[in-house]
Amino acid sequence: MNVSGTVVEAESGRPLKGLRVRAFDKDLVFDDDLGECVTDAAGRFEVRFTEAQYRDWSETAPDLYIRVFDASGERLLYTTEQAPRMNGAVQETFEVRISAARLR
Repeated sequence: MNVSGTVVEAESGRPLKGLRVRAFDKDLVFDDDLGECVTDAAGRFEVRFTEAQYRDWSETAPDLYIRVFDASGERLLYTTEQAPRMNGAVQETFEVRISAARLR
């Protein structure tokens, strides 16, 4: 399974290289960390994960969200946590646009 997509600057459409993208499965108590990657020169990212990383007693598909951090991994720039993709498919694609002001 994987979560992939692109991260660009909202105003210019310029790809954002070197940002850290983390994928999660939303759960009632503790969210499952599915993995992390860094955007490439075209702003692309891909996080691969297995069923074992999210599956628990009643869950058959992950409720996916992503967080995008600056290159240090310290500052959160973007998240879809408030609107997870419920019962995610084997392949989910996100198109992320971050304002220039937020990148400063």
